[in-house]
Amino acid sequence: MIDEDPTERTARDRWVAIVRFAGGRIATQARQTPRRTAVTVGLVAITIAVLVIVTGIGVALADETTSKDEADLRVVPHEGGTLSPVVGVEGPRLGDVHDRTATIDDREDVDYAMPVLVEVIEIRTRGSDDSTTVLAIGVVPREGSPPVGGVSTSVLEPGDPHYADGNYDGQRTGDVVLSSGAAEQLEASETDPLLVRSPRTGAVSQAHEVTAIEDAESGGVTSELPVVVLRLSELQSLTGADEEDLADQVLVGTESADAKAALEETYPNATIESGADGGMTALRDDTLALATSAVALVVGIGICALFVTTASALLVERERRTLAVLAAVGFAGRSRLAVIAVMTLALTLAGGAVGIALGYAGVALANYVAMTTVTSSPIATTDPLFVPYALGVSVVAGLLALPYPLYLTTKTDVVAELGQ
Repeated sequence: MIDEDPTERTARDRWVAIVRFAGGRIATQARQTPRRTAVTVGLVAITIAVLVIVTGIGVALADETTSKDEADLRVVPHEGGTLSPVVGVEGPRLGDVHDRTATIDDREDVDYAMPVLVEVIEIRTRGSDDSTTVLAIGVVPREGSPPVGGVSTSVLEPGDPHYADGNYDGQRTGDVVLSSGAAEQLEASETDPLLVRSPRTGAVSQAHEVTAIEDAESGGVTSELPVVVLRLSELQSLTGADEEDLADQVLVGTESADAKAALEETYPNATIESGADGGMTALRDDTLALATSAVALVVGIGICALFVTTASALLVERERRTLAVLAAVGFAGRSRLAVIAVMTLALTLAGGAVGIALGYAGVALANYVAMTTVTSSPIATTDPLFVPYALGVSVVAGLLALPYPLYLTTKTDVVAELGQ
């Protein structure tokens, strides 16, 4: 008898027997009714595939907004606000960035520390009456510093001489690096003089000159925008950010944990983000992507649970005679319930595994269609964590669906089934 008082060993043996019996019944059903079994697995698989695709789009969206540069660490004010000038709303910013950044930059375990200010300015070439609105990025260039906004800063000489120990009366360099998109809109070439105006303050700067034209990296938001890069203090003076030495973020190149601790001490009210973070972890930093994935998760679990409930109810109907035979030979009620539970969860997991494969294929197809029609970069991505994530969703949906087939199992009339 299976339902003897269980010792630890007999309990394990009993569960092994139940799992083997349930697996055998699934194999039998797959041979006898392959279409029904395929439909059961397929319904779960489609739901999981859609979940994987939507989550992949959410992760890609999060990567798009968090991977703006190649820095190891980024110091940003709480609540972000890096692209706030695009919509004309100034968000929180970091103050005293020249002095504080210099403190970090002097550390031996730091390759570079570079403050970055982002503003919208109007710019035109000398002799032209038409101004172009561009995204201006102020930096303190350093050797080895990464591209900013997709534009390389390596052509700028290191340093920020106009800052002059906080007095902003040092020499202006007038150097400006244009993205290829900005150069095209301005119809500008290297060495062309430029006139720059801030719509925020109305100030007009002294003449600048095109130092270089760089191709913006493709795939990012700024690759679609006209971008100019100039020195931080010169942009601060133009836009009024020099009063408190403001910047939107500080990019730091380091792999040292001690350097990160020093950043947290230097900027106690800021957030330290890792530039290496991507995939599922990027969702934490992007509210829209996180909300999209959360909605997909809830809807996916709900729909998957409904599919599993329906499929498992049909499963019980097909297994009623088997359940009656088991009762007749001595299987207790909880053992018969365990058989149905194992069969339901096994079919759900099988659907989840197939759904993961379909989801990965769907991501590849979505990227192919998108890149051949409307965009030049992938719109969805995959991550190794998708596998346990999707399987976990399958299990949760299966557990939520279990009460109904277990209820139907308890309602099986043994005498009536054996009498047929």
